[in-house]
Amino acid sequence: MLDGIFFVSSALNVKQLSVFSNDERYHQTVNTINSIDKYCPNNVKYMFDSSYEVPDEKYIEGIKKLGVNFSWFGYNEKVKFLSEQGLRSLAETLGFILFLNSYAQSPVVAKRIYKLSGRYELNDDFILDREDFKDSFVFSKVWDSWMSKERQDEVGIKNMIALRLWHMDANLFDIFNKEVYNILELMIKYNIDVEHAYYKILSKYKIAICGPIGVSGVIAPTGEIINE
Repeated sequence: MLDGIFFVSSALNVKQLSVFSNDERYHQTVNTINSIDKYCPNNVKYMFDSSYEVPDEKYIEGIKKLGVNFSWFGYNEKVKFLSEQGLRSLAETLGFILFLNSYAQSPVVAKRIYKLSGRYELNDDFILDREDFKDSFVFSKVWDSWMSKERQDEVGIKNMIALRLWHMDANLFDIFNKEVYNILELMIKYNIDVEHAYYKILSKYKIAICGPIGVSGVIAPTGEIINE
């Protein structure tokens, strides 16, 4: 049995909201892949890309040579539109749904499923297994919402969660594959970010907090370095 299945989101081809060129994004993504193999060697990797245009073929081939199952979902008109408008969270979430629909046709047996944002890397704080991970959705931290009290009451959310790296017991896949639709619906209905939506939808299940969770990298819009 595999230790981990990694679902890696990416946008190798961007128009805006990034301090990095496409070539820099590609090389950062290669580092992402290499870090997975370093800290969880017994794995299978899937990358779903929501770029508004298909990434350069040399980038795709380079990623595939590293053992990644690569899929591009910018062919979908809704994903393309959202990506062109710089609505990254919505584009990625819709692309994730399209990917999960495909993956569910031929799922892989593993202990845990990881969702990692592309261009971020696993580091020495990464933990493969811990007793409280069993049957849990695992996040690095939960913190208070930055929304106004009135907005929190309207949406029914007082907290949010970090999502650069999170994971779940593999037996929770069917639950998540159902709830991700509700996450997208909530984002659209209330015009909220993905961090708030994930918390509202998944907090009714067993959650474990693992801080630090073992991920680091640079935020594309600002260049800020994070270590969670």
